[in-house]
Amino acid sequence: MSRIDNLPYNPNELERELAPYYICASKNEIQEMMDTIGVKELKDLYSHIPKEVLMTEGPKELGERLEYEQLVAHVEDLAKKNNLKTSFLGDGLQQYKVPSVVPFVCDIRGLTTAYTPYQPERSQGTLWTLWMYSSTLSMLTGFEAINASFYERSTCLFEACNTATRIKRKTNKVIISEGIYPGDLEVLRTHAKETSLELITLPIDEETGLTDIDAAKSLIEKEKDSLAAFAFCQVNNLGLVEDVNALTDLCTEANIQSIAIIDPMLLATEGLLAPSLYGSNDQGADMIVGEGQHLAIGPNWGGPGLGIFGIRYNDKNKTAIRSTAGRYIGKGEDGSGKTCLSIVLSTREQHIRREKATSNICSNQSFLASAAGAGILARGEEGMTESMMAGRELANQIFVELSKYQELSATYPHSPFFNEIIFTFNGDLDVLMQRASEAGIHLGVKVDERIKKNNQLKMSFSDLQNDDDLEKLINFLDDHLTAQESEEELYTPEIPGALLREGEVGLPNFTEEEIKNFYIQLGEMNVSPDDNIYPLGSCTMKYNPYINDYAANLQGFTDTHPQAPMVDTQANLEILFETQEMFKSITGLPGVVTQPVAGAQGELVGLKLFQAYHRDRGNAQKKNIILIPRSAHGTNPATATMAGFETKKVDGVQYGIITIEADANAEIDFEQLKNVVAEYGERIAGIMVTNPNTAGIFETRFKEMADLIHSVDGLVYMDGANMNAIAGWVDLGAMGVDAVHNNLHKTWTIPHGGGGPGDAIVGVSERLLDYIPGLQVKKENDQFVAFKTPKSIGSFHRHHGNFAHKVRCYTYLKALGSEGVKQMSAIAVLAAKYLYHQLKDTYPTLPARSENSPRMHEFILTLTDDEFSKIAAAGTPKSAAIAKIGKLFLDFGLHAPTVAFPEVYGLMVEPTESFTKKELDDFISVVKEIKLIINEHPQVLQTTPHFTPIKKVDEVSANKNLDLFERITSFPNLPKNVIDPGELSAMMPSDVTKKILVAHEASSN
Repeated sequence: MSRIDNLPYNPNELERELAPYYICASKNEIQEMMDTIGVKELKDLYSHIPKEVLMTEGPKELGERLEYEQLVAHVEDLAKKNNLKTSFLGDGLQQYKVPSVVPFVCDIRGLTTAYTPYQPERSQGTLWTLWMYSSTLSMLTGFEAINASFYERSTCLFEACNTATRIKRKTNKVIISEGIYPGDLEVLRTHAKETSLELITLPIDEETGLTDIDAAKSLIEKEKDSLAAFAFCQVNNLGLVEDVNALTDLCTEANIQSIAIIDPMLLATEGLLAPSLYGSNDQGADMIVGEGQHLAIGPNWGGPGLGIFGIRYNDKNKTAIRSTAGRYIGKGEDGSGKTCLSIVLSTREQHIRREKATSNICSNQSFLASAAGAGILARGEEGMTESMMAGRELANQIFVELSKYQELSATYPHSPFFNEIIFTFNGDLDVLMQRASEAGIHLGVKVDERIKKNNQLKMSFSDLQNDDDLEKLINFLDDHLTAQESEEELYTPEIPGALLREGEVGLPNFTEEEIKNFYIQLGEMNVSPDDNIYPLGSCTMKYNPYINDYAANLQGFTDTHPQAPMVDTQANLEILFETQEMFKSITGLPGVVTQPVAGAQGELVGLKLFQAYHRDRGNAQKKNIILIPRSAHGTNPATATMAGFETKKVDGVQYGIITIEADANAEIDFEQLKNVVAEYGERIAGIMVTNPNTAGIFETRFKEMADLIHSVDGLVYMDGANMNAIAGWVDLGAMGVDAVHNNLHKTWTIPHGGGGPGDAIVGVSERLLDYIPGLQVKKENDQFVAFKTPKSIGSFHRHHGNFAHKVRCYTYLKALGSEGVKQMSAIAVLAAKYLYHQLKDTYPTLPARSENSPRMHEFILTLTDDEFSKIAAAGTPKSAAIAKIGKLFLDFGLHAPTVAFPEVYGLMVEPTESFTKKELDDFISVVKEIKLIINEHPQVLQTTPHFTPIKKVDEVSANKNLDLFERITSFPNLPKNVIDPGELSAMMPSDVTKKILVAHEASSN
């Protein structure tokens, strides 16, 4: 029997799944497109790029592609190399059973493959999944505002610290309890370096393992003049329950922000006190931070994670929320008064505000949040309590059992715990843990360094362990330790009643069938690149192969804990090692960072590496200028600010970001660049350049630019968001790149998930190798070994990054092979050039005066002045015209192109390599039909879209009148598509126009 026969899907029934390299255009179609644009070979698409920066052979490290059945066998066999054992790990990442409804929801392609819901009329499915997430978290925590998530707990905590300094103006210090997970503290320190944020740590009391209230009070008093916040845990890294009431009171008395680090699973009915009620007056914490991965999926060697962030939004406090980063989901109304959802307080501000944005984060862990919401609903009121209490009861039971052994003693016998315990072993703990591993048990985590005591064992418990696991544990301990009789009755320390929840959470108890039906309906409210071209420019909405998800969901990968011994996670290390080597070959650079979890975080990694390089050379203070072209991604200036390059003038001296304008060809204005380098010289830390740029144009003088920057000891960052145009063809090392990120959720087929999780790798030059953050992997004696670089700048993730996405990327690269990478990029460029050729005589193009500059993977269309005037005369002002035209695409069953970015009056189109020539031709017909509508029926823009589940959303009102959660008691009655997107796509464009006119008349009356 073929291994394909055992897959949970049938690839033969999937139009794109078995196409070589996932390129669906036939050889004849490819030749027809080449003939149309006048090229003889695919390499001619790159003829305008200087030969000295082109690769001669492509990325050889990838080797030959694996055929589909070979690929299935390869990933299945690889996953089996990991050793899954009875586990009492938890610590930095708790692990619970995954409700069966979660993988079902994760297979709904309308949800997993959709883009961020910036077009709410065509994204209500995603928005409702996020509403369920935020509302159920609000019920558990009591917080009125839960944002749509951050990367994971540690980066979420950094954002909370920065939020506190904005709320408490003229402050820059935050006290951090040393009770937080050490990996989180390392991430905080890495992010805060070279910024104005100062972190002050508060040690844990050695006798109790808890925060010393008097010591905290003294430290707060000492730092009060510049102190913004105090961040503390509800359950600390020793598993002990802190006195959150006293800690919150300290913050209230000092008039500083309280940031509580919580575990949402422990807030169920009968669990710990809700953070909205901390304090002697139930005033509550000001902000919450937590990890939510375990609400949704297994440990997956650490990621994708889910950073939970909440802030108060009530009659007493309506302003603090506007100092936060991230995005929220709010209720509002559409044009007909129908209830609907939209993004509010969005970080898309970084495209507009650039260096003044509050954060560089432009994605969230959207699909993990969706899965977490589904997981909470699946457990329901009773199930959440059962899962939580299973761990609580096991912890109590094992605490008593371990106390019976002569070699074990409770480290903090009088301090309360919930589901984690810590014991001192009178012997060599490493030997005991090794013997346990040989017996098939991951005994726990050694935490000596946290409390400066030897042989400290921390064990974690949840609903994952069963009676057989406990019997296995006790049998092992009986075989290796000495049981002793005790005349004293053993007991576990009680959690004070004031630290426990009173009353019920009130979560609904839906049946699994009800939940599945609800999420199926949500998937039908979106559109997917499975079905049609998804023309968002700068987003690379290509096909996401099913096999990538299958590989990532193999149990050998999903059930590996990030703190398991490396000897038991060899498959994971092999994937990271091969990913490093393959991307070295793809980029032409000697080093690769695998830890970043988003493109924007990759940018931050790059700039932090730059800072480390300059700091190591004694130039940290001098290197205070960063150059960014106007054509760069909006995240670039936001990232520079976040890294510490604050744009300001002091005594007439410029610091921070200097913007480089474009020339007539829409490339960097080289004369301005030379003048800026001459003026600022050795003060220049580096330059950030998107290449190809956001107009789809390759920077042909990139190497010359890099040489100029290097001449003043500056460094060169290339934003690789558009690698889908050049991967396998352009040698970034030869171009002079020092750091570049690749968006795995763009070029390398990670599904967008309705806004995330994204993922990234960062390639680096020789100059930066010693500073690489996170883990590097090498191969020694047929074993894969993790290590840190000698001058590592730290970490950007509490563990190893979004490992499940690395599996997806790895699987895709194995399906491509060396030749497939080149084919992927070339066909993506061919498709865009073909569209551009067919549309440039119908639509004017942007940037102005650059119509003859060769476009690559994307291009920007606009309208004539007469057409803008015609639209305005019909009732739609010029400022709103492009956005309204974007809505018109929805009427044809498509998603809109990228509107008003990077050009205010532009529509940016990126077709990718995933679609046939027929699909591209159908798209051309639609775009031309839209032009006809604009000229002959511009009045319809006032009522578009017409066939989506809801009418145009009043986003202004939703942002002004924030409505951020509700108590979930039943599922809403969801609106339906007026006409299904698939039906619209199958119609002749002229027939759709007729329906639009009828719908417009009906809406106008």
